[in-house]
This record gives sequence, structure tokens and C-alpha cells, in this order.
Amino acid sequence: MRLSETVRAAEWLEQFEKEDKASAQALLNLVRFVPGADVVAGVRRMVEEFLSKELDQVPAAVVPILSIEDMDGIPDDGTVPDPVVFGEFDPAQRIANSPGSEALMAHLVSEIRKGSLASFLVPTPLSLSSMENARSRTLLCITDYIGSGGQVLNYVETWYRHKTIKSWRSFGWLRIVVVAYASTPAGKKAVEASPHIDELRIVEIAPGIERLRQNPEEKLEQLCRIYASRGHLGSPLGYRDSAGLYASSFSIPNNLPAILTKGSAQWKPFFDNRSISAEAAAEIGYQRPPADLPGQLLNVGQIKLAMSISAGEIDHRWHRYLAALALLPRDEAALALDLDMDLAYLRAVVETLRHLGLVDTSNRLTVEGRRTLQVHRRRPRISSGGLLDDPSPYYPRYQK
Repeated sequence: MRLSETVRAAEWLEQFEKEDKASAQALLNLVRFVPGADVVAGVRRMVEEFLSKELDQVPAAVVPILSIEDMDGIPDDGTVPDPVVFGEFDPAQRIANSPGSEALMAHLVSEIRKGSLASFLVPTPLSLSSMENARSRTLLCITDYIGSGGQVLNYVETWYRHKTIKSWRSFGWLRIVVVAYASTPAGKKAVEASPHIDELRIVEIAPGIERLRQNPEEKLEQLCRIYASRGHLGSPLGYRDSAGLYASSFSIPNNLPAILTKGSAQWKPFFDNRSISAEAAAEIGYQRPPADLPGQLLNVGQIKLAMSISAGEIDHRWHRYLAALALLPRDEAALALDLDMDLAYLRAVVETLRHLGLVDTSNRLTVEGRRTLQVHRRRPRISSGGLLDDPSPYYPRYQK
């Protein structure tokens, strides 16, 4: 069920002026909502795939990414601006009572340790000594969602500040890998740009502020700003104005637009107190904003191909392949969002195009790729055969 069709949506929408309700519904339907079980399963699959396939990078120390305020031993008064692992906080701390998704990620680490891949992990309790004795090759940092990327970068910095960890990395003895279920394009870019993170693995790209600006006629960003101002909600587009559009049944990020998550005497948010009841989560189930393939193709000038897909003149099984061919060499994150694919599916599609000789190793169209697009851009020619559209009876006549 779409978020706009829930009981909670009906109450939330009553706060909008009549002429703004359609835009508010559109905003709700842009949110990518995932059941928590899918998030946990996706992260676990990525971790187990790493442990089983990257044998030269194990044993690994697997840790849940924490925000600074969730680290035991770090005061809330800001007197420790640059905490260091094994100094100001213990990465093996118990966080079972944490209110956020960190507790679920910590529980996931415990479950992985019970499985068949436990021998590929640094023994518990995690410490500098246990990492050294096991000759740990990878620090695997896991989280459910990357919004702005700030939390991930801050957490990794606490490790990098430790002189021993820094030394291990300088000698190439330790890699730092981040695994997340979802990330906004901006968060992905920020994490990948960090010199202290060697690799980022994610399941899917979550929509962000670019989606608010994709359909100017709906004025979604303006809607968020106007009603956040009316409700005195503070930053209208969430944390660092990144306007994430992702939530799950166990985690409502702080970078969603304020009208969805923040309340006041003048405003009731959709996700009250950044939470969602089990009943509401079950009512929603799973929401993925559908891809507008014709719209994406029109944006890049592929008018005839967009019309052919809209008219059903091309087998639907080839829609995403042809759309990917038309949009390449677009950035991977943008392409995944535009085509409504998780990254594994997208990479499989691109690999198929490469095997068919339609794109090269740089994901640029080959001569055959351009020819293929040209063929599918042509609309079928309809010919009458020269016959007139005359319903009257036809009587053959003999002419001399």
C-alpha cells in the first residue's frame, strides 16, 4: 500500500490547504519504505558475501556504526569533540538498549557470529589485542542507511585517529569497508570520497533531494519549506538539508523533510517522534516509487523511444535494457534511481549490454549500441496499401 493511502495519511493531509493536498500526497509516495526484515536480510547477505568471497581480506572485525551520542563514555556536553576508539569509547560496548537501528545491527553481528562464517571473524570481545592476534585484515562497518554520510565518516574517523589503526592502514595491513542497505546519492559520494574508507557496498540507492526537484510543477521542495515554516519545525529539509526520502519499519532517519518527522503545537508529523507503529508499518508493507521510464527518456531527448515504450510497441522485458542504453554513461547512483533498480540488478543489466557489445568497458555506447537505439527509436510505419476508407459495397466493373 502506498503511504498516501494509509489511515495516518488521511489525518496528516488534513493539515494542508486544499490546493496543496495533491503535492503532499506526491511527497508521501516518493518515500522509499522498506520492511525492517528486508533491511536486516540485505545487510547480512552483503556481509556474508564479503566474508565468503574475499578470502584474502579475512579475518574481519565487524562493527555496527554508531553516532557520537550513542558511544558510551562520551559526554553530551561536547567536551570530547574527537573521540578515539579504544580510548574514549569501547567498540564492543553493549548497545542492546539503544533506541535506533544500531541495536539491530549489533544483533545482526551476533547472529553472523553464530553461523558457518564465524571463523572468518575476529574473536570476541573485540579489542586492539584481539585484532592484532588474529591479524585482522578488514574493519567491516555496517549500518542500515547512509543519508548525508556524516555519521559514517565520524565513526570511521574514531578508528583512524588511533595511532595503531592508522599505522596498520599505512602499511596496507588493514582495510576499512562500509556496508549499508541503502544510501542517498549524496551520502554515497561523500563516503566514497573519504581517504580513510577503502570500499563501500550497498544494496540500493535511496531517493534524496534531487527527487523533490525532479518535477518542478509539483513544487515539492517549496511545499516542504512553506509548511515547515508554518509549523515552526526548524530545518525544512531535514538534517543538513539533504531531504532524504527513505524510511524503514525500524528506522525513521533524521534527514527526511521536517513536515514528515517533526511536530509542534501547530503541526503533527506523519512519522510521530520519528517512529512508526507495527500496525502502520504492516499497513504500508513495501513502497518503492515506480520508475517513469518514458519521462526519463524524454528528459534526455529520446522522444521516439519514450513514445514507443508508452504505446506498448516494445516488449516490456526490454524496457529497462533500452532505457539503460539510452541513459548511459550516467552515474550509477542516478541510473539506479531513474530505472528503479537495486545496484545488483543494475550491474547485471549493464553487464548484459556489455556482453552484447552495445556498451564498452567505460559504459559508453558502441556503434552497435547506437544502431540498436536508432532501430528502437523508429515507430512502426502504418500503410494503408493505397486503399480508400470507403464502407460502401464494392462491385467489380469491367472497363474497356
